[in-house]
Amino acid sequence: MPSPARGLTQPERVETSRRRLMEAAAELIVEKGWEATTAAEIGRRAGYSRTMVHARFGGKEAILEDFLQEYVGRLNPHHNPTATGMDQVVAHFDRIRDLYAHDPDVLRAMFVSSFEAMKTTSPLRERVADQLQGGVANVADGLRNGQRDKSVRKHIDLDRAVSDITAVFFGIAFLWVALPAGFDLDAELLHARERIVRDYGA
Repeated sequence: MPSPARGLTQPERVETSRRRLMEAAAELIVEKGWEATTAAEIGRRAGYSRTMVHARFGGKEAILEDFLQEYVGRLNPHHNPTATGMDQVVAHFDRIRDLYAHDPDVLRAMFVSSFEAMKTTSPLRERVADQLQGGVANVADGLRNGQRDKSVRKHIDLDRAVSDITAVFFGIAFLWVALPAGFDLDAELLHARERIVRDYGA
């Protein structure tokens, strides 16, 4: 039954507050980094009390977990049984372009969190490393699948191709975060995607 006060069901109110907290967390991560951001700050930025944030999430780590789950879910392409191996290789570029078009602030926070996680003391380090290793493995699988379905050239150095593709992806991400003024992320991703298809496609 919708609430007379807000016209929303309880699940809708929970999702609305979660979404506002995710957006506030994204803004603060870009401004300060994850480690310097507190749950109280996230709550204030979202317009909620510290008590409410604690009651709903339990603290910053729980908000982080929710943020990372969304990160993984939105960045990792869903398995498509009809896709070619080359489609699988470039799917990450397509997902980033889509997220950039619809939620660039969250995307920037995702990248900032990933780069911050490179510190040996970062609580994010192991989690982000696992995600990156998974992405690299997915590119390698896509290239191998592409060689089998003939969407990827047969005689390429797979290790070199994986290194090339992942390096250009993260290089573009770093440049966008470090030099945002005048950097056209979508155009650079599209250019890289076209070059990868040209260089490695059959």
